[in-house]
Amino acid sequence: MFNFFWNRDKEMRSFAEIIAVDMEKLNLSKLAIEKAVMMIAKAIAKSDILIQTESEEKNKQEYRLNIQPNDHECGTVFWTEVVKKLLTEQEAVIIPIGGKYYLASAWQISNNVLTERTYSNITLTCAGNNCSIYKKLRSSEVIHLKYDNARIRLYLQNVVNQYDRTLDAVNAMMRMSSMPRFKLKLGTATLSFREKQADGTDKEMTKDQYVKKIKSLLESNELAVLTETDNVAIEQLQINTTTKAEELAKMALQINNEVANAFDIPEAVFNGNITEKSDATNEFITYAVGPVAEVINDTLTAYIVGENDYCTKNEKVMVWLARFKHVDVVDSATNLDKLRGIGFDYDEIREMVGYPLLNTEFSQARALTKNYGEEGNGNAA
Repeated sequence: MFNFFWNRDKEMRSFAEIIAVDMEKLNLSKLAIEKAVMMIAKAIAKSDILIQTESEEKNKQEYRLNIQPNDHECGTVFWTEVVKKLLTEQEAVIIPIGGKYYLASAWQISNNVLTERTYSNITLTCAGNNCSIYKKLRSSEVIHLKYDNARIRLYLQNVVNQYDRTLDAVNAMMRMSSMPRFKLKLGTATLSFREKQADGTDKEMTKDQYVKKIKSLLESNELAVLTETDNVAIEQLQINTTTKAEELAKMALQINNEVANAFDIPEAVFNGNITEKSDATNEFITYAVGPVAEVINDTLTAYIVGENDYCTKNEKVMVWLARFKHVDVVDSATNLDKLRGIGFDYDEIREMVGYPLLNTEFSQARALTKNYGEEGNGNAA
């Protein structure tokens, strides 16, 4: 039995296996990145956006920010899309129009340094539909979120570069394997090799000449018809590029850990191996969600509150991450009771654990333990 292009076949198999592994890495990286982005986006979307102000007009904006930013999207969907864009593109632009908020998918911005920048050629994306705005807007009329995380940016760029390299390798492999790989099986019986001539007659060939002839036909880019004779068979080689399940699992774990580190998500949280849930969740909120929430806090405060009210009245906008974390009221009963002792009313405590407010005089009454002194009318426990 003779194997055609044996060295080249080994090269092709090795090349194909490398490409297959790279493609699997890219697929796993894509899934891991989407998972990381959605974990942070859902954490923000689940939290409440509070406006700390005495202005009734500003307080009304909490409805738009939390419940229905526009006529076609609820708050959860809207903020999930905003954070996804913020994490993957390092910026997101929200356009307020008529008291409603819309996410921009494309825009152009001027390069002013000492004066307000101008936004133009704006395209809004809402509930899967696009809408163009031809009016130019000043920077004070838009909400421009920017989150430049170097590790996320570097990892995403590495994935893009890996995709480009893999694509180049695929193209190279396609050029190398324009024709399928074959092997020629020769029986043990005495063989007679013949080649059909132009005049219709057969010409005797040696075995080496026959092998060389078939090799040249298979290597060429021309369509060739090869006939099989007695004790001679041509068989196409199949390149097996299947990755073993164990190798795939190890690869997935490694990629998951790399993505988790890039997005500052604890590996235990990302992989679901949580032993101490409260500590892991706290780390996730502090290192992964917190920085994104701070960007939203600062940007919304600048747009909604403004410099004067922030400085003189201490007004601000904040993403209340306490609502994201699940609280077991039985396990936390002692700590919740301590909050009551330092001046929190029942409604405030109920809101922290996701319970509906009572909105009664009793639920909104405050009391301090003797350790903290008396408040106002002297309700000391």
